[in-house]
Amino acid sequence: MPAKILIVDDEPDIIAILKLTLETKGFTVVTAYDGEECLQKVEEVSPDLIMLDILMPKAFGDNVAAKIRANPATAHTPIIFITNVPFQLLDGKHGIFENLNLDSEGNCYLSKDCSEEDLMRAIRASLPNKNI
Repeated sequence: MPAKILIVDDEPDIIAILKLTLETKGFTVVTAYDGEECLQKVEEVSPDLIMLDILMPKAFGDNVAAKIRANPATAHTPIIFITNVPFQLLDGKHGIFENLNLDSEGNCYLSKDCSEEDLMRAIRASLPNKNI
């Protein structure tokens, strides 16, 4: 059974590109366009992996991740943060993304303009028990 990936981003073009790329690799892809919709989809579809934008309307990705981690049913679902925010701002020390430092479970952080190779490497690292 293919891994189910939930892509969460407020930019439809980013979702379309990632969805097409991942579906051609054999993944089942579910999408959400904001943090609230993400939390609903996590409950509905139990994804194997969540690709989560950080800057979104209704709820920032770090806050969404904290809620996912707080729920025992989803606490260990891997998250790959996808962002255009410079990585040096993602350490939680600048007061912008204070919850990112709570999510220290080996999750990946990818730039939205990453290569397909880097994307697949992050997915393989996040889902080591899947045949990817």
